[in-house]
Amino acid sequence: MSKFILIASLFFLSSARPVESIYTHSVTSIEGDNMPLAAYEGKKLLIITLPIQQSAPNDSLLHSLDSLSGLYSASLKIIAVPSFEDGYTVALRAGLTQWYRSILSPDVLVTEGVYTRKTSGSQQHPLFKWLCSKEKNGHFNNDVAGPAYKFVVWNNGELTGVLESLTRIKSNALNDLLETQ
Repeated sequence: MSKFILIASLFFLSSARPVESIYTHSVTSIEGDNMPLAAYEGKKLLIITLPIQQSAPNDSLLHSLDSLSGLYSASLKIIAVPSFEDGYTVALRAGLTQWYRSILSPDVLVTEGVYTRKTSGSQQHPLFKWLCSKEKNGHFNNDVAGPAYKFVVWNNGELTGVLESLTRIKSNALNDLLETQ
């Protein structure tokens, strides 16, 4: 039944257009480089909020992200985002950079910490305003609810999936979104 809903949702979404383009946004990498999302036009995007505390389950999540990046390297760009609302601070940047980079390849774009939630008001990063507002993305009106929250954007710039933290990287739901043309 859930596969039918996913396929029906994908059919419905394929005919709609976002109000604002995701490609007008940019992020800053955790290393300090400005990264315009226009550079990834034509690729699917997986935008995921990162955990802040090192633990075995969080290491496993990072390893899964790295594997996914390698598996879909020609068609997918992963943008991994630490969130201030989840505990990111500038004081933690060096340690988090070392942890993230010890597991994630350079192909995974890790951003500096940003405000990801609507409750942050004007501090919410413009990319997350786009991801969380149907008025901007044309499809979904939601909010981030913790680390490992996932957004899938098709290679044409349409937000096609929002997956909660409990949805695993190796889940059928995410795999179906990434393999759908």
